[in-house]
Amino acid sequence: MPPAKRRRLNKKPTKVSLPPQKPTLFDLFDYQYQYPIFESICSLLPIGDLISLTRTCKRLSSLYQTLLPTQWNIDRRLHRFVKDPKGLRSQIGAHDALISGSFVIQFFERVTWKESDLDIFIEQGPGALALEKYFCEQEGYGFSYESPREEYDGAIIHIAKTRSFTRKRADFTDAKVQIVCTCELPIKAILSGFYTTLVVNVVTWNTAYALYPQPSFLYHKTYLLRPLTDYLGETLAKYDTRGWKSQDVLWPEDEASHGSMLNRRRLGDRLTWKIPLDVRGVDRPDKPDSVLEYSCWKLTRRLADRRDDTETDFHYYSAEAQEFKAVTLGYRYTFHSYSDSFWLDFVGPRMDRMTLLELYKVPVSSRSQHISDTMERRSWGLRNLGNELARCNIRLPSYDHEIPGWWAEWEKQKASKDKKSK
Repeated sequence: MPPAKRRRLNKKPTKVSLPPQKPTLFDLFDYQYQYPIFESICSLLPIGDLISLTRTCKRLSSLYQTLLPTQWNIDRRLHRFVKDPKGLRSQIGAHDALISGSFVIQFFERVTWKESDLDIFIEQGPGALALEKYFCEQEGYGFSYESPREEYDGAIIHIAKTRSFTRKRADFTDAKVQIVCTCELPIKAILSGFYTTLVVNVVTWNTAYALYPQPSFLYHKTYLLRPLTDYLGETLAKYDTRGWKSQDVLWPEDEASHGSMLNRRRLGDRLTWKIPLDVRGVDRPDKPDSVLEYSCWKLTRRLADRRDDTETDFHYYSAEAQEFKAVTLGYRYTFHSYSDSFWLDFVGPRMDRMTLLELYKVPVSSRSQHISDTMERRSWGLRNLGNELARCNIRLPSYDHEIPGWWAEWEKQKASKDKKSK
């Protein structure tokens, strides 16, 4: 007898209804499902709190990177001053200009001061004229006035003049752009010309750099880069109302944790807060980022001049930045002082030897007597033959692409020497 067939039951599995889960604090930071809430909360948190949140758990580890495109959106901020932010950034890259001043503070701090303007630093010459023409013809600005160099935040060194341009916004307020024409490299004027560490930040066509981010944006503290004056006091009072406390120099007990800001620095080092910007639609210039990022400087503590009848010593920092150039480098850099072992003792001799080698490739008939005499002496004058080579229509190859690798090798050798000396 065959076995009985089992009857197939077409019953569906019973759904078990679970009680709805209560939202947790982490759900508020789930940008995939709660983006408006996520964005609103994060916009109110200072950068220190955002960094702390990224360290709490894996789920929030990418919080800062997620916020970069919106919380630190350079084009959105530039829209206060120009109709075409990407067009302006293309001009900044083409003419080797830098945005600095209070605009960059606002960018990193994620605040807006309605009375502020846009400061663009550029070396005086054809590039500055081209930038002025761009603002007038493409952005509808009109020339307002020209200030002598001492009227730009008291920075009487490295600045030739400041030319101001204005236009009316839709709300009838004035948008103001200041084109600050520098006598030398714009980065040199910014590094050694400003009055306080808070203001020493720059924006290029593709990157934003905060040079003293720990005191400036974590602790909201700024240190002096000039002797104290009434003008400087007014400026410090303005930033006091905006949330920054002033101090002349680091207290001795703070040097253990913050003293690294007093070491030899380079733009783009580990102490720099560096934000890459969205470059879609922005023209890329020929100049590589490494030229700016391997420019060096150093803070040196100074004692302010004191009269015989004063009893209180007052200190400030002096930012040292000198210009370094060579005929086998296509661009100019900065070094911190004449004790800078990288630029003067490491790169300098290599540039001299490469210059000499390249000059010997030039036919004798094409060299001037001055070039031949300098080659014979093999002196530092090899680095300063630029005008003479141009007069003789001699062009030497550039070795700027070697600088990052040479820096890495120099640091490696330096670390080895420091280890042996201990």
